[in-house]
This record gives sequence, C-alpha cells and structure tokens, in this order.
Amino acid sequence: MKVKTKKILVAGIGNSFRSDDRAGLLVCDLIDDALKSAPLKAVIDIKKLSGEGTELMQEWEDYELVFLADASRNFGNTGKLTRIDAANTPLQQDYFHYSSHNFSVAEAVELSRQLGSLPKRLIVYAIEGKNFAHGVEITDEVEVSCLNAARKILEEITIAPEKHNFF
Repeated sequence: MKVKTKKILVAGIGNSFRSDDRAGLLVCDLIDDALKSAPLKAVIDIKKLSGEGTELMQEWEDYELVFLADASRNFGNTGKLTRIDAANTPLQQDYFHYSSHNFSVAEAVELSRQLGSLPKRLIVYAIEGKNFAHGVEITDEVEVSCLNAARKILEEITIAPEKHNFF
C-alpha cells in the first residue's frame, strides 16, 4: 500500500490530442495554475490520467476526497457541466466517451463500490464534449465549462475545509 501524505486528489482524465477529450486535463492545468504558491497545494495531488479504470482505482486508493474531471459524451448541450456525487450515485455506463476495450470510469467506480475501496468522497465533474476527433482545438463551450469546473472544485475544497479535517 502506498503511503499518502496528501488527502485530496484532483484527477483530470483525457487525451491531449482528441480535441474536447482533453477537458479534464485542462481542468487540472487551471487548478494547478491557481494553486502555484498557495498553502493549500500541500494537501492536494493533481494528476492527469488516461481514464483507464484500473489506473483510476490505483490512483485514488487511500485518498479521502477525490475529484475527477472528464469530458462526457454529448447529450445535446455542448459544454454542459454536471456534478455527480459518485460515492452515493452510480455512474451511467455510457456517459463517458470510451472505446469498448477500456475499463471505463463508470466501471471503475462501480467495481470499487463493490470491493469497498471507493473513496469516502468521490465527486465527478463531467463536461459534455462535442468534438472528439484528432486535434488540439477545444470547443469554446467546453473551455468555458473547464474554467467553471476548476472554480467549483476549488470552492468545494476551500469553502468548508474544516469538514475535511485536512487543515
């Protein structure tokens, strides 16, 4: 078992070369920039991940509070930001944009739930993407939602820090 010195994980999921799929990675960059020299950075790990389920399960092990930011499939509202309390709500299997060969975010959450290894608090910020083709351009609506997701994650961490017992 890995020994963690930090109790909060912010994980951005995505692919830098699949347009809107990089939304989670951008959220990580924004949070990292906001916390550059802040004392709060001492209790937060920020990681960019591919979204493979087994990788996620290993990464969130031993953290008390985990935030995941990821692009979701488009349900007709590009850029829509959805907050899901995944510790208490099952994730839809088809919500996130993955190939059938991957062990997805939703599958990792549900398997962890069954194994009793789900983090105590697991919050997913899903951003509806539009363009998942090869490229580096991100849709304007998705970029705005990335800013909002980063702001909301930072607010959740800082508004009531005493409830986290990290400080």
